[in-house]
Amino acid sequence: MLLRRKLLRSGCVSKVKIILLILFQLVNAPVFAEVREKWVSAEPATREVAITGFTRAHATIPVATEVAGKIKDIFADVGNPIPAQGKLACLDEIFVRLDIQAADNEIAQHSNDVTYFQREVSRHEKLVAKQTIAINVLDNLNRDLTNSQRAMQTANIRKQRLSELKRRHCIEAHAGWLVIDRLIEPGQWVQEGEVIAHIGDYSKLVIPLMLSERELATLTHQDKIEVLLTEYNIHVPAKIERISPAFDESSRKIPVELSIKDDVPIRRGGIRAELILKMPTDEQTFSVPQKALEERFEEYWLQRKDGKSLKVKVVLKQPDGNVKINSPDIKAGDLFKIIR
Repeated sequence: MLLRRKLLRSGCVSKVKIILLILFQLVNAPVFAEVREKWVSAEPATREVAITGFTRAHATIPVATEVAGKIKDIFADVGNPIPAQGKLACLDEIFVRLDIQAADNEIAQHSNDVTYFQREVSRHEKLVAKQTIAINVLDNLNRDLTNSQRAMQTANIRKQRLSELKRRHCIEAHAGWLVIDRLIEPGQWVQEGEVIAHIGDYSKLVIPLMLSERELATLTHQDKIEVLLTEYNIHVPAKIERISPAFDESSRKIPVELSIKDDVPIRRGGIRAELILKMPTDEQTFSVPQKALEERFEEYWLQRKDGKSLKVKVVLKQPDGNVKINSPDIKAGDLFKIIR
């Protein structure tokens, strides 16, 4: 009896295991099929276009004198920044300082005259009130007081003009800008309005480029712009600084300027910069993974998600595992099955 019970129990357990195994396979079979089916989309094929430019200063200006004179001091040489006080050079100002001293003496003299005539007018007003002197004497004193006040104002204006002229004997320039060239030496005589140097703002570098309409459209639609500084083999972020509304007739392209500010190893002009643009190719050319291609008798086919097989022409096999294909029956975004 015990042996019979054991056999019955073992038979029941085997049946339960078989049923559970069948249920497990039925539940998971669709999942496994779905995982095995992978789809990829056809993306418009692109080609890389390299456009080269060279850096230059963000801005350059000439520096000229406002007065004539002899150069006394120079504060920055070629390649050096303008000092924090914003002065490039100073002229000899001895004669201006002497004129300012003479104006000070003239002001002091007119100040004494004003004080004297104010006192005399006050005294003669009392005498006129007592009718001890004629009123025309008081009128003459008032006139002299007014003339002295006007003369003192004129002397003050002259001193202000001389002070401004003295300030302009030092040639000012933007602090921090670099000296590109210097055309003066200490002791040299310069004329009023003469250009003595050129300076540039190299805190931000500009890369001028010439782009076609399609290249400009591709550039403006990029989320991130980078240029390669080929001499240093580094990529630096860039942004569009200016787009000229003009058109270059010789090259039939549009002048565009990119600017770079961060991660620049050295700030100078003439650094070779390369912009890579991914330009769209022909409208019927797309890029798909090579695993989606099926080869039959030296012909290539793609299986679209709607079940239709499309014959395509392989244009180029790329090192990243994708291939460029050409077909008039494909649109961007079509899904194709990966078969291997």
